[in-house]
Amino acid sequence: MKNFKRRLLQLTFGAFSGIGIGFLTALTFSTVFKAANFLPSAPQFVSHFATHLQAIWASTFIWATIGLLFSGTALIFEIEFWSSLKQTIVHFLISYLLFTPLAIWAGWFPVNSLWLLLYTLIFVLIYVFFWIIFSQSIKAQVQQINQLISKRSRNC
Repeated sequence: MKNFKRRLLQLTFGAFSGIGIGFLTALTFSTVFKAANFLPSAPQFVSHFATHLQAIWASTFIWATIGLLFSGTALIFEIEFWSSLKQTIVHFLISYLLFTPLAIWAGWFPVNSLWLLLYTLIFVLIYVFFWIIFSQSIKAQVQQINQLISKRSRNC
């Protein structure tokens, strides 16, 4: 039950983090492009709704879903009997395959081969960037643990 509560809390945090990041990103784009009103997503996405408020609610749902997606797929890295390579490949594939339809639905890029290729390239570059950061962080943690073990073994 304790594990269930921890995972539920992680998913809840992920949903709210997705909403926060999505809102701040949309606010930034609205500001940079000098929009007269807050645009929760691309103008073509907003135009599909009868009211601006409906577009904001739909965007909020997408942002929460993205947060759930990434907090949920992070659990892949807790599968201890998988190699880190397998964890990374499975995480990448699930993230890409589930995030891409959300990005298309949100109207972040037109649906054609060129834009899908560009989107995929950007997704891969961002994924590699974060993978390098996390790998370096884990490497530093392992080195710290090894130093502690080394110190303790010398003191015994």
